[in-house]
Amino acid sequence: MEKRLLLKITVFATFFCPALFSSIDDYFPQKTLSSPSNYGITGLLEMPNAKFMQEASLRFSFSSSFPNEYTTITASPFPWLEASYRYVEIKNKKYGPASYSGNQSLKDKAFDIKIKLINEAYYLPNIAIGLRDLAGTGLLSSEYAVATKSLGNFDITTGIGWGILGSDDSIRNPFNSLHDSFKERTGSFGQGGDFRYSNWFSGPAAIFGGVEYNIKKYGVKLIAEYDSSDPEMSPSNPMVVKSNLNVGLNYSLSDSFQMGMAFERGTNFRLSFSLKGNFLKDTLPKPGPKNVVSLNREQKNRIAENPSIFYRSLNRSLQDEQIYIQAASLEEEEVSVAVASSRFQSIPRIAGRSASIVSALTPDEVSKINMHVMNGDFEITTIVLNREKFDGAKISKGSAAEILKRSKLVSNSNTRLISNALFNPTIKFPDYSWSMSPGLKHQIGGPEGFYLGQLFWKIDTSIKFRRNLSLYTTFGISLYDTFNNLNNPSSSTIPHVRSDLQDYFTEGKNNIERMQLEYMSSPIKDVFVRADFGLLENMFGGFGGEILYRPFEKRYALSFSMHKVKQRGYKQRFGFRDYKTNTGHLAMYYDFPGGVMVRTSVGKYLAGDKGGSLDLSRRFHSGFTLGVFATLTDLSAEEFGEGSFDKGFYFSIPTSLFYSDFTTGNISFGLHPLTKDGGAPLIQHNSLYNILGYSNRHAILNYWDDILD
Repeated sequence: MEKRLLLKITVFATFFCPALFSSIDDYFPQKTLSSPSNYGITGLLEMPNAKFMQEASLRFSFSSSFPNEYTTITASPFPWLEASYRYVEIKNKKYGPASYSGNQSLKDKAFDIKIKLINEAYYLPNIAIGLRDLAGTGLLSSEYAVATKSLGNFDITTGIGWGILGSDDSIRNPFNSLHDSFKERTGSFGQGGDFRYSNWFSGPAAIFGGVEYNIKKYGVKLIAEYDSSDPEMSPSNPMVVKSNLNVGLNYSLSDSFQMGMAFERGTNFRLSFSLKGNFLKDTLPKPGPKNVVSLNREQKNRIAENPSIFYRSLNRSLQDEQIYIQAASLEEEEVSVAVASSRFQSIPRIAGRSASIVSALTPDEVSKINMHVMNGDFEITTIVLNREKFDGAKISKGSAAEILKRSKLVSNSNTRLISNALFNPTIKFPDYSWSMSPGLKHQIGGPEGFYLGQLFWKIDTSIKFRRNLSLYTTFGISLYDTFNNLNNPSSSTIPHVRSDLQDYFTEGKNNIERMQLEYMSSPIKDVFVRADFGLLENMFGGFGGEILYRPFEKRYALSFSMHKVKQRGYKQRFGFRDYKTNTGHLAMYYDFPGGVMVRTSVGKYLAGDKGGSLDLSRRFHSGFTLGVFATLTDLSAEEFGEGSFDKGFYFSIPTSLFYSDFTTGNISFGLHPLTKDGGAPLIQHNSLYNILGYSNRHAILNYWDDILD
């Protein structure tokens, strides 16, 4: 009877379970992938489509033709959102008068976004809306609604566009019936930075569309589209158009690299390539915990009689994992150990690997393991583990969830174990450390050249005089630079707190970027303070401090910082200029589910302007972080200058994602489209939230499964 039942289940699963069927596509050497449009966001050629990159993707794309050449960074912080920052070189236009920019061609900057409204289903297509040149100068601004449906090897796209995409004026604007304001659209945005909501989805509209045919065997995609942008009608830069039909192909050499070519407008060829990475997960296997052999009964009895044996053995064993003991106390029924490690980003992984070693060395009578995890001199959390449950899970007789049920997570930041432990390792102060690495400084998109930069050798040193008190210094030694080409001094009408960047670049090629004395402490539970003095950053020195309230059980944190600063000399040594000011901010952080963090702050900036900043970011489980920020102050758009307000984006990629071992450090990149004096904050190294922000209960539980890794 049982054999019959098993046979029926097997037959049913074979014929009705899709997972048991393989497609011939699975055997092709390379998949045919969605590709970027000329503008960087996923699309056809000139036209967008409704396809998206996988979340946590980052793509660099380059597309060259005449007269427009596009260089774009595109990110996907969510599966339903793509955002890009783009430079456009307009080769048949000059940046400005020859006395200002020489022979440089015109450059334009733009932000684009695309939002998915409906996921593709059996009958429904992907549907998305998007905005090009968001808050830009208006040269390429457009809005669109687009749908894409996959039918076998074909992807069919159709949509309606406004702005540049509506130039064909082939359809009545469907929003005209809602309000008369949708009938008209203004022209240029001047200096940019103004969102001009009234222009969105307004003015003439046009239908566009396209077809993609995927030759899956070869990773090739053929593309044909109807281009509704009609650049022949452009008031700023008209181009010859012999055909609205653009054709091209895209070749996926790998999941990361694509190349493309196209014939556009019946007159021009275009070449393109893109480089993409997905950082949702760490796909490279990492080494597991070191094999720990539990002591026998006799050895454990010796440890009970002489705990110093335990402390010495624990110290040596933890160092094998690059975990360093800060303090320990072995008692009759429990053991407490404070540890720190820069090798692992995950707090539960630090605690779990340490607890495995502790359990192997402690007498059987010990039933509770208290792991005090530290970051620098701050004790950020204590994880209280039930030894029996933890040891059982390590040999597959339990799970991380079962460990959590019998564990406690607490924070007693003001009563650190190192202050009252039975064992503290001997540390010889002052403790000196240093590191060296190459570095880059640059100016992108200026009138003198698209990219001017410096390759320099960066030397970081630190002297720890005692716990909580350290001196940090950063030296820069120039190796090669093109900064001598800079020749456009700032014309800002407000104090030049950032816009004299060219003078700092040219005169401070060999510099002292930072020489900062810093004191940190936690006088009250969940309250942390930092005081600093010296050359705080490359443009300002002074003194001040910061206080952070991070309630361990909550998702929010509050901070307040205040500094009295004076502007440094251009050579960035020990000289100062005349300008001085007070600057400070009150900030609130909120850690939403899904790794989304919002930071809002209000206060006084370096130029004396007052206002607020908003920072939105998402941190993935891999540690990959994407973020955008904007600052608006009491300066007028005319006082601020081009761009109207400060804004930008950043990303950070843990270097461990590229290695088969846990490594420290991040590849970080941030960009302000323009370096302006308005909305400029003091750069604060070792800010308290950067050290402690991702250490509340909710953040630790996001990584709890690492307790067994």
